[in-house]
Amino acid sequence: MIAIPGTPQHRRLQLLHVAAATWLLLVSATVVIDHVVLSNLAEEAKDRTPAMRIAVLEGRMDELAQQLEQYRQRPTALPQTRYESERLALDQRIAAVEAALGDRPTTDALQSLLARLERMEERLASARPTPSASVRPRVPAPVRPRPIEPAFRVIGVELRAGERFLAILPTDAAALTQVRLLRPGEAEAGWRLEAIESGTAVFRHGDETRRLTVPER
Repeated sequence: MIAIPGTPQHRRLQLLHVAAATWLLLVSATVVIDHVVLSNLAEEAKDRTPAMRIAVLEGRMDELAQQLEQYRQRPTALPQTRYESERLALDQRIAAVEAALGDRPTTDALQSLLARLERMEERLASARPTPSASVRPRVPAPVRPRPIEPAFRVIGVELRAGERFLAILPTDAAALTQVRLLRPGEAEAGWRLEAIESGTAVFRHGDETRRLTVPER
């Protein structure tokens, strides 16, 4: 059926064509916009997942670094050469992981990093130094003080006016003229004569009591 130009039927047909074209344009624009939005969401999801996992890996790396620093400061019962080699190996692995994190790894690379981190944690646990058993310091035995010797020697007993005297001579004396006579109760160089007994003279020096032999004359 052909509409005659200028008639109402012809104008109605033109409006239908315009409406159909407009509807097609709107549908096409909606499809394009939805496609762009979905593509952006997919890209963001791809970028966000590695970033989140990288953040988790970085946190684990910080924990491992802190543990390693603590183990360095602890006393170790392992041989020094073995511990140094283990520490060097761990440092190299940490450096390799940090370098890999800086390259924004893909999903496969992240899986590889996770596996390497697990192996590094196992090595760290095996290389952990065991604290050495505490050894009690040996307490030295108390040193007994050497006894103080009198600065004189007994040379005999003399009887004067019915009273007994003890004759002593300083050890550094050069002549018998330096002989001194002591009666009980008198002292010489801090040594107090307590009594004159048969063959012995009893002296006291502080809390110490000493019996000196009286030579026979």
